[in-house]
Amino acid sequence: MRPPFADVKRDALLAACALAPPAADGACRWCAEPLPPRRRTWCSDRCGDAFWANHWWSVARSTAKRRDRYRCRRCGTRAPKRPAQSAHRTRAAYLAAMRAWRAAKRTGRLEVNHIVPCEGKHGELSCAHHLDNLETLCPACHKEHTSALRAPRAVAVA
Repeated sequence: MRPPFADVKRDALLAACALAPPAADGACRWCAEPLPPRRRTWCSDRCGDAFWANHWWSVARSTAKRRDRYRCRRCGTRAPKRPAQSAHRTRAAYLAAMRAWRAAKRTGRLEVNHIVPCEGKHGELSCAHHLDNLETLCPACHKEHTSALRAPRAVAVA
């Protein structure tokens, strides 16, 4: 059972969200279509999924990576691809390929960056996670982007 405050937070977020239409009785809170019988918030699972993909960090992060086809938006680096078991003749060859993939994944991973910083809102429902505010970056590009954001702040504080 979901806690009652989750619905209150979601409704407050939908009221302020630029992506959601104005609230209307009997209408989907995401696309404003009439609600089918026995539905209270979303007209379909697609609308509910779209809401969560734009407001909940873990869902938004995986959606952004999928949208960017697992490539860094700045330099084009790809994440290492998991080996398929059917591509290897023996189990030992497959396990060796999996070990190599796990090792490459540690350094070749992709990260999702907030273009406009979210400043600690990762663990809550927030419009900071809209997909148009997210980009997939390799660790080097993400570090470069973050250090560029920190430089003006350091000058402003000093």
